[in-house]
This record gives sequence, C-alpha cells and structure tokens, in this order.
Amino acid sequence: MTSLSYKVHTVETVKSTNSSVKALAKDGAPEGYVLVASGQTNGRGRLNRVFFSPKGTGLYVSILLRPTCALSPYALTCMSAVALSDTVLEFGVDCGIKWVNDIYVQGRKVAGILVESAMNQDGSFQYAVVGIGVNLFPPEGGFPETIADKAAALFDVPYDEDLRKRFLKRLLLRFKRYYEQLPDITFYDIYRERMIGIGGRVLVAEPEGMRYGTSTGIDREFRLVVRYEDGTEAAIDRGDVTFV
Repeated sequence: MTSLSYKVHTVETVKSTNSSVKALAKDGAPEGYVLVASGQTNGRGRLNRVFFSPKGTGLYVSILLRPTCALSPYALTCMSAVALSDTVLEFGVDCGIKWVNDIYVQGRKVAGILVESAMNQDGSFQYAVVGIGVNLFPPEGGFPETIADKAAALFDVPYDEDLRKRFLKRLLLRFKRYYEQLPDITFYDIYRERMIGIGGRVLVAEPEGMRYGTSTGIDREFRLVVRYEDGTEAAIDRGDVTFV
C-alpha cells in the first residue's frame, strides 16, 4: 500500500461525516481527505442505527481511502478498531473490542466504527470511507435514557479541546501505520486478543430466522465464528449478531 498523506478539514457540526465524505469521494476527492466534526445531527452506525453524537462531547471523524489491494469485507473495520483501541490504551484507559466495530470500557460502549465503500465490477475499491465516533467527554445532562445503561465517555472530565486534539493526532498516526502495511494484516492477532465476548452466547439474525450459538473467535477474514446449538459452526460475515 502506498504512503497515506492526510488533508484534515474541521467543522463544528455536520449531518454525518461519512455522508459528507462519501459525496466528496464520488466527486473524485483524493485519498487521505479527513473530515473532523465536533458534532453530528444525523450520526449513523452499522445497520443504519442512530449514533448519538452531540456537539462538544466527542470526536467524529471520517477518512477517505482508495485501497489498491484486495481486502476481506471486514479488514478495514477491524484495522480501524485496532488503531482506535491502541489510542485508547495509549491514554491510559483499558478497553476491549466487541465484534465487529465497537470499543468498550468497563462493559459500556465508548466508540463505534462505520466503514462504507463502493466497489468496481472487478472487485477492486472505488473508495472506502472509515467513520470513527468516540464519546470522549460526558454529555451535559447525561446520555439519553435509551442508551444510558450501555454508553459511556472515555474520559470523566469536562470538555477539553487540547485533549481532543491530542487524541485525534495519535489516532491518525496509528491508523496510518496499519493502513500502510496492508494487505498484510499485521493487526490480526491484536484484534483477536482484545476481543470481548469470546465464549459467550450470541443470537444471529439469518435469512431463515434467529439462531442461538456460542462465539468461539474469528477466522483470518475477521468473520465471527459461531458454534450453533446443533453443533454446527459458521463464520458470520453478514447480518446482525447480538451478544446475549
């Protein structure tokens, strides 16, 4: 992979950093374009879920990539999760990765990742947009009731712009290092070691219905390996998985 050079743009508030960068990607924006927002009014997560991202509490960043190598569907997501967890650990906070795209601290979600891409007919990338949202500081009045028992802030301090900038700088450095090593997935073992929920019960939504099983790990393509109650195993690379 060629060297990744960043061109960082900052805004106060945007509907969605990913949506904005996807539009720019379609217009030919170069790899390395980075959009950073203080808040989002229509933040999104996987499966089109709402991502709570009010102004002045977090870091919301989207990175435009144009990969030239073949990658498994989840490789960029998992690479980003390792870079993000590296950064969290660097700031002295222990964390784990919940497959496939969330960062957890003490049983609560502090960050999420959304990778959206467009492919050519030959299977190569037109572009990929990596969106990363981090709850850095507690929101005024607390998190909404719907997520109050599931979400947390990374730092239990009031908003600190200098801390936010330092976190972004370290995150981009970590991300760049792993990206430039692709297609070598040097981060595979790190991702596997930081996974939470291994050995736990999961509910998998499949076209034929819901099935219970046990998470046993990931394969080399970062698919979640599940052993179902009937003894069969499958590598999950689609649909939704709930850890129960």
